[in-house]
Amino acid sequence: MKAVRVLVLVIATLLLVACGGGVISPYQSNGERIYFTATDEQGERITYTGGPTYGGMMGMMNAPLACASCHGADGRGGVHRMHMLVMDAPDIRWSALAAEEEHGAESEGEDEHGESHAQYDLETFRLAVVEGKHPNGERLNSDMPRWNLSDDDLADLMEYLKSLP
Repeated sequence: MKAVRVLVLVIATLLLVACGGGVISPYQSNGERIYFTATDEQGERITYTGGPTYGGMMGMMNAPLACASCHGADGRGGVHRMHMLVMDAPDIRWSALAAEEEHGAESEGEDEHGESHAQYDLETFRLAVVEGKHPNGERLNSDMPRWNLSDDDLADLMEYLKSLP
């Protein structure tokens, strides 16, 4: 009888380990986790350089940033203020970026911030998120952090932005 209990315990432990330790994540994908927490699948913090000196929309001084801190839970961005500082974070839903590509927000291919964009793909998305540059090579606003993302994490984040309505 004792051997059966031990065997059941061993099998249960192996199943938990095989299923990711039994931890249930509130996030549907790695990209969603990155967007809201700036952590990867291993729970490691994704580091960045630059960015705002305050905690974005959430308004927490010196709080760790994530995409949602400035662009909001829905990716639509917007104007937010912290003391005397004002930030206008753009809409980064893929549908908004695609609309800029196809139609241009203005007749000359400019977005609502007066900045022109070329077509976004994984490489131009990397250019923006990692190097802080628009697809046409112009520098993004200094409020945009330069994220140290792996290629897999970057692709996962892009896929998550594509899922936002």
